[in-house]
Amino acid sequence: MQSLAIARPPGRPRCDATRKAVLAAAYDLLAEGGLSRFTVEGVAARSGVARSTIYRWWPSKGALAMEGFLEATAADLALPASESVIADLQASLRLFARLVRGKAGRIIRCIIAEGQGDPETIDAFLTGFVIPRRAELRAVVERGIERGELRADLDVEMALYSLFAPLYQRMLLNEGVDDDWVDRLSGFVLAGCLAPKR
Repeated sequence: MQSLAIARPPGRPRCDATRKAVLAAAYDLLAEGGLSRFTVEGVAARSGVARSTIYRWWPSKGALAMEGFLEATAADLALPASESVIADLQASLRLFARLVRGKAGRIIRCIIAEGQGDPETIDAFLTGFVIPRRAELRAVVERGIERGELRADLDVEMALYSLFAPLYQRMLLNEGVDDDWVDRLSGFVLAGCLAPKR
């Protein structure tokens, strides 16, 4: 997954261990109190890194919060790449469902709620998380079309919305996204995406 590109001022490069400590603290604080209670001061206290250092490396608390979220979730959402695009899409849905059942789900709910009154927050979430993820999944679907697994006339954008929008809805409504429900969703949607049998 692509990481959120953040412009950083010139000067001494960031120490990787210090950066990881700051981002881990940022993610933990997001999970505990959401964006409304997230502060650079809190991250500094949790990580043991000076506020001045954090402010020098991240232009705003929103940028820090989003990079902490992306750093913590990137590995959990690494897209599978097998010989079957259908299997890859099903696995991707399961990975996302597993992610939102934990800390990340609570954070995403907070980000979306906060974003209703703060366009910059929702824009950072879309730019840093949703749009890059959607682009990666679009490439998977397009590979399926090229291989003949999926219909040649498939509306890729609508297929992705049909697969992932229900997960967001159930997450926001706390309805649960267990693997059995996710498999039923993927089976239902992907049945309409398959190329006709020859």
